[in-house]
Amino acid sequence: MTGWLSGKRARVEGDSSTIETALASQGATLVSEGDYDIWIHVVEPSAVKPAHELTHTEWRESLHSGLDARFLGAKNFADQCRARGEGGAILYVSAPEQALGADHAAAAGALGNLTKTLGVEWARDGIRVNSILTYHNDETLGNLTAYLVSDYAAYVTGAVMGVGLDD
Repeated sequence: MTGWLSGKRARVEGDSSTIETALASQGATLVSEGDYDIWIHVVEPSAVKPAHELTHTEWRESLHSGLDARFLGAKNFADQCRARGEGGAILYVSAPEQALGADHAAAAGALGNLTKTLGVEWARDGIRVNSILTYHNDETLGNLTAYLVSDYAAYVTGAVMGVGLDD
């Protein structure tokens, strides 16, 4: 089955050629500006540092990139969807909560709750919000991403999914 995303415009913020390849192979048009139907935010894992060695600046940067920037980007995307009178799909991709230290755990834990809250709150506007937590950047991640932002997953919102966490 191909073409799940035909006619959809997707913006991937962050670096994931695997996700971009999967979206394009399912028919999505990748865009870097303008209107889009799908917003995917990928955060690359940061260096692991013990909590007692973190500076306040490092702590704030982790919270900014792992939570604040994601909320503000989602809010902006949702405002655009509402202005167009159309729904959309938001997907957050990052490492699991416990993977990278206290700063990452705080941001990822809050992101899980944010995903669930926005998923419920914005469902009435046709805007779905989901998260994938994984160490992997492989074909499985790309395919799950394409599925979650497609119309086949129209009733999936507020879900936080782990992929390959036992590796």
